Amino acid sequence: MVPLLPIKVQTLKAIMDSEVVRDGRLMEMVDEKWREDKLPMEDIAVPQMELPELEPDNGPSNETLREQEQKWTDLALSRLHEQPPLSNSNG
Repeated sequence: MVPLLPIKVQTLKAIMDSEVVRDGRLMEMVDEKWREDKLPMEDIAVPQMELPELEPDNGPSNETLREQEQKWTDLALSRLHEQPPLSNSNG
């Protein structure tokens, strides 16, 4: 018969979303030179569809052209005035 060894039970502390958990491994990778390093603006290529509209017609907007395209603004209200198709059934 194998003797039972005592099991070390560790209690897990619940971590809330508002608590910062720092990973010590990253601390060695980030130094002052890395923090101060920045890309020049001309090196950042952004597609035209991802930029905010340059001359907005309806006031200033921070939405990109893609976001504006994807908005659901067409309610198809003009279709309410259309007549339903006439049926040709002889019935």
